[in-house]
Formats: sequence, C-alpha cells, structure tokens
Amino acid sequence: MVNLLTADLNLLVALDALLVERNVTRAGARIGISQPAMSSSLQRLRRQFDDELLTRVGSSYELTPLAQVLKEDVAQILRMVERTFDAQAVFDPALSSRSFRIVTSDYCLTAISGKLMAMLQEEAPGVQVHFDAVTPQAVERIKETLQSADLMLIPKGHFSGFPHTELFTDNWVCVTGATSPERTLTVEEMRDARWARLFGAEVDSTLADRRVYDLQLGEKTDIIVDSFLMLPFAVAGTARLALVQERLARMLSSVAGVRIMQLPISLPTLVECAWWHPSKTADPGHQWFRRLVARAAAQLDTETIDSPVTPPSEKPEAERSSEPQTAQHVLA
Repeated sequence: MVNLLTADLNLLVALDALLVERNVTRAGARIGISQPAMSSSLQRLRRQFDDELLTRVGSSYELTPLAQVLKEDVAQILRMVERTFDAQAVFDPALSSRSFRIVTSDYCLTAISGKLMAMLQEEAPGVQVHFDAVTPQAVERIKETLQSADLMLIPKGHFSGFPHTELFTDNWVCVTGATSPERTLTVEEMRDARWARLFGAEVDSTLADRRVYDLQLGEKTDIIVDSFLMLPFAVAGTARLALVQERLARMLSSVAGVRIMQLPISLPTLVECAWWHPSKTADPGHQWFRRLVARAAAQLDTETIDSPVTPPSEKPEAERSSEPQTAQHVLA
C-alpha cells in the first residue's frame, strides 16, 4: 500500500493530463510545465505503476489497459480534490468563482436551462456550471457518479439510497410525422407501428419505455438515437412513433414538424429529481446550488401539462436506504 505521507500527489495532475492528451508535449502544455518535466513525470509514473501507461501505436500513443482503468478514477479524484479546496464555511454566490458539475439528460437540460442560466447570471455571475450527458455507465456506477458530480438530474423510481430534491413532473405522449390530426392512439396502432427509440432494445431508457415494451407495443424499432432531442426529428416525415415527454413534445413539435398523439395506456408520471451524494449535504455552496436548481425548475410553465408540478422539497433522509440500489436504466 502506498504511504500518502511520502507519495508525490502532484503526479496525479500529470497523470490526468497524460491520460487525456496521450501526448507528452500536449500534456505538459495542458498543466503548464515543459516537455522534459512531463517526460520525467511519465517515467516516475511508469515506475510507480510498473506499467507503460502510454504505448506507441504507429504515429500516436494509446492507453494501456491499466491506463484506461485509471483514467476515469484519476479524473474523479481530482474533481473531488477541487471541490474540497473550493469548500467554504460561508458561501457568497455573488463573489464565488466555484465550478459545479451536473450530469443530466438533454431533455431535463432543455426544460430548465433557460431559467437556470438567467438566475445564475443575475445571482452568481462568476460561478461556472459544467453539464455532462447521462449515460448507461453513469447510472450503473451511480455512487461513483454522485461522488464526482455535484448533481445528477434523473427521475425518481430507478434507484434509492441518496438524498434528492423533486424538481418537476411530466407526462408521456407519442410524436409522429404522420399527417393525421392530433388524437389518442389505439393500442392496435401502437402495436403495428414502427418506432424510434432511445439507445435501442438492449437498454430500457425510461420506466415508460419499459412499460410500452413489456406490453409488446414498441417491438418494431428501426431507428435508434442517443438523445431525447433527436426523437421528434427521427420520426419527422414518417408514420413512425416515438415516446417522449410532453414538455419536450410541445417545445419541438412545430420545429420538427411532428404531431402529438395521446396514449391509450397509463404510464408512470415522470418525477424529475436532483440527486447528490450524502457527503455534500452540509456544504454551504452545494446547498445554495441545489436550491437554485430547484427554484429554476419551480418556474417552469405548467399550462400545457395536466399534472401539477411538484413543489421542490429536499428529501435527504426519508427515502435513504442503508445501501444504494443500482439503477439498470438510463433516465430522462
């Protein structure tokens, strides 16, 4: 085991740059040191791990299997270190230059980004926000994701064991490029239709998706996309169906040239939440940021949505289990 008292933790910064850039010169430029100094760091890292880390393949360098494993872990460690040194006993958003990281779907970002960005500009002009796309891997490694991110915006119902704030609710509808008037679909139409889906059959992207598939209503999938925003455009000009959130459907229907069709079946209401790791609960800066996100969500227009928006309410204890349940689905 490495003795942290004698270890040179500055090598983690060099290691992260090398794993990202896969080039000694660019890695040095990334962190502001010379090429010879970075070469020296690479040699020390190779001795530390007893591994080449970078191997030449043709005219470029590739990561070794160990380096591929280290890449994400090192990035997470450095983000945690940054947050540790950013922590303040009293947080003043108007003076802060802190950076926050949100993992979210393009749907949720589209829904709240306008409100959130306006509030940030007014209340905390120096604060930075980094948005990362939610992926199946991020959900499968939910504990690690929440350790490295400040918030993860995904719906309730797929995992528990972490504190969260309810942001807003949404319903599910179908969109189609067919020219028929907007109406309620029949079960037979859903069963016979060809579909566009998120991620494909190997991943149930939402609880609603899984419900439709379990009823054998969406089996004829011939278009697969990797974001919610693509779905309306993927069915435009065709009679295909796509299952999307009603907010998103109403925002994009005229732009994509699709019609909204109501569903003949009952699907779970989407309850979008902001999740975080319990270690961040008492951080004053984090408390301010999650309240800001909740306030932005509370301002969403609900006129076209039948279900009322859930008032923001933090639930750090009531729904926390002793061991987190790992999600098996990528979420809205």
